[in-house]
Amino acid sequence: MLVPVFEQAICVFDFEEYDSFEGKRESYSTLESLFSLPDVINEGNVPDAKGGRALSTAHLYKTHPIPQLLNFKTNPLGDWILRRIFESAILLGFHNTRDVKKLKYHRTWANRMAYNCDAIAHRHANNDWTIPHLVAIYYTDVPDESADLVFINDKDNSIMRGSHCHEYPAEKQYLVKSKTGRLVCHDARFLHGTTIHKSHLPRTCLVIEVGFPPLNK
Repeated sequence: MLVPVFEQAICVFDFEEYDSFEGKRESYSTLESLFSLPDVINEGNVPDAKGGRALSTAHLYKTHPIPQLLNFKTNPLGDWILRRIFESAILLGFHNTRDVKKLKYHRTWANRMAYNCDAIAHRHANNDWTIPHLVAIYYTDVPDESADLVFINDKDNSIMRGSHCHEYPAEKQYLVKSKTGRLVCHDARFLHGTTIHKSHLPRTCLVIEVGFPPLNK
């Protein structure tokens, strides 16, 4: 579903089979094994994560790519995510200048937030970047009082990392409720972060950056 946000738009979808898709146990076991890796446990928080502890496989995206680890080509969850990314690319207008059928993964990783953690406002790309074009965030586990996604109305794409979301005026914030089984797709240049995670249970999501080649003229 296309959702207008300020002068832009995002796409929000909910996976009805998030709790019963074939291969869920194996998929979640794979994710848990990632968060147990010494290279993840011993790594400090990513620059965007502040406050509480955060675990991320962002620095391992080359050796531990999520689409391969979860077998996106045969996994019902992966197939659903890819179809929604393609749908989002069209809804957001990338098909006007890009060949959205030739999706290319950029970075893919898993994030886990602990109590009192939030993600400061950040972008995944700016106007001068060749890739990525679109970011997809899929929530695998969202307990009560979890951090929610916040988009910030800021047109200066040169600023890659901003402030905590609560430091922006309320009228510049657009909140999207995080929810288990929810997928949010947005332009990689859209400034976004999260509210503070207030649950003592972790909040886990997958982050998938993709790009598309230019249309052949």
